[in-house]
Amino acid sequence: MSLQIIVKKQLVERTISGLHDNLLESLPQLNSDTPVLDIGCGTGAWLERLSCVGFKHLHGIDLDVQQFGAEGASCSQANLDYDNLGLGDRKFGLITAIEVIEHLENPGQILYNVATHLDNNGYFLLTTPNIHSASCRLKFLITGKLASFDEKGDQTHIYPVLLSCLNRVLPRYSLKIVKQWGYPATGSLIFRRHTRIISRILELFISSNGLNGDTLCMLIQKAK
Repeated sequence: MSLQIIVKKQLVERTISGLHDNLLESLPQLNSDTPVLDIGCGTGAWLERLSCVGFKHLHGIDLDVQQFGAEGASCSQANLDYDNLGLGDRKFGLITAIEVIEHLENPGQILYNVATHLDNNGYFLLTTPNIHSASCRLKFLITGKLASFDEKGDQTHIYPVLLSCLNRVLPRYSLKIVKQWGYPATGSLIFRRHTRIISRILELFISSNGLNGDTLCMLIQKAK
């Protein structure tokens, strides 16, 4: 489908600049009739963007539904830490959770809900602050604190995602990562210039498996 975007409504994107554009470009080939579920949809900015490129069946879930303003999608309420999503036996070809899991005290619940509602051939798009980047590792080495999870970060960030642990947990829900990348691909939008320079040097000596950037992005599917 064409990625030409016609903006219908300007909604607040609670992500770093450009992330939604990157995710849209990174989506697998999907039919415009693919049912999409956005968990932790916030204002509905991501769903509105999907609507603008032609997706027709869009639904969001959030605890605060009063903020939702997407014209091309529906929305319902649930507590992501404790509730099932109230969707019955509905299945989705794409489920997204953009900058959500780091806010949860019970991240297993979101994985359970994804496993329940993801179509057998569908995709789960998950993003979260990237604690694997050279810049984040440098900060932890010097200060013992994780970027985005320290006193300077969002105080509702309580769950940093460690890939090695996530890869152990996902099989319990019959899920597996099929693609992972960092955004932005090079550099950083949140670290100071001197930290970025030192990090580029550090990258020459340590392996980050290509996962630099401020945001860790993953495409997840059901394990065959």
